[in-house]
Amino acid sequence: MSKSELKFAVVGCGNIGTRHIGHVENLAELAAICDNNPNKLEKFSNSTARKFENLTEMLAEMSGKIDVVSICTPNGLHAEHTIAALRAGFHVLCEKPMALSSEDCGEMIKVAEQMNRRLFVVKQNRYNPPIVAVKELIDQGALGKIYSAHLNCFWNRNAGYYENSWKGSNDLDGGCLYTQFSHFIDLLYWMVGDVRDALAMVDNFNHQDLVEYEDSGVVALRFNNGA
Repeated sequence: MSKSELKFAVVGCGNIGTRHIGHVENLAELAAICDNNPNKLEKFSNSTARKFENLTEMLAEMSGKIDVVSICTPNGLHAEHTIAALRAGFHVLCEKPMALSSEDCGEMIKVAEQMNRRLFVVKQNRYNPPIVAVKELIDQGALGKIYSAHLNCFWNRNAGYYENSWKGSNDLDGGCLYTQFSHFIDLLYWMVGDVRDALAMVDNFNHQDLVEYEDSGVVALRFNNGA
């Protein structure tokens, strides 16, 4: 595969940001990286990309020099950082979840439209071969009318995942629905359709000393197509 001529900046150099950086370097040009933690930037000292510790500074100095800003910061900062990049005139690739509230999501979309910029949200599981196959069967009508859909998500994270991190907080993480389960909500919505009604029950049964939000939940959805 030949490299794209697009120039990227990656904001946030944690685990996900590091993966974005690797993919960008393989497929396009990495022009800049940004993180307010200099120790994380130090990991990429051999990269020719410009390094910034301040997002506002990066957006100003890289004006006209990059095409796409990849937002890989904590969940609770996605809206703020995405809107800043859009207003600076860049297209944005935002990691999941899009934001922690529907209001913030709406504002991100509104600003993208105002600035005539593209806003993409990472939902790569739509491209998994088994998912693609099931989606094709549904679209072809091979499964008939879908009256019910059942989805379980069992995703283990040990205590080390949350130590000395923004993960586990309400304001920056948001909870399992945003960090782990958002992929599956997206797939359910993509395959079955718009949600009409939702009922939910959540609780923190066994991790009160580790996270600020629920560790388990049950959601019942009714879709516009009758499922």
